[in-house]
Amino acid sequence: MKILFVFIFAITITSCGNTNNAGEKFPDQVRTNFVNSCAGKLPPEYKQNCECMLEQIEKKYSLTDYIKVENDIKAGKDVSAFLAFTDSARLICFPKK
Repeated sequence: MKILFVFIFAITITSCGNTNNAGEKFPDQVRTNFVNSCAGKLPPEYKQNCECMLEQIEKKYSLTDYIKVENDIKAGKDVSAFLAFTDSARLICFPKK
């Protein structure tokens, strides 16, 4: 599941000039790309879980920080803090049934 979220993350932002603060929603295109990428291979009822993941990320990361993490992923840098965060968010947003 970690790999899936890293992949989704890496493809959501390709060219964004906007910035925001942690706790603010990302631009609509970023939000749409994230949710569509996340939910793309899942049954339709999981779309809300993907929206939850995005909301968790938006609470913790500004768009600028999110883009930095994406660039770090592309450069092969350590993003273990982000992966740990997405693991905890996944437990909230994708609870075991």
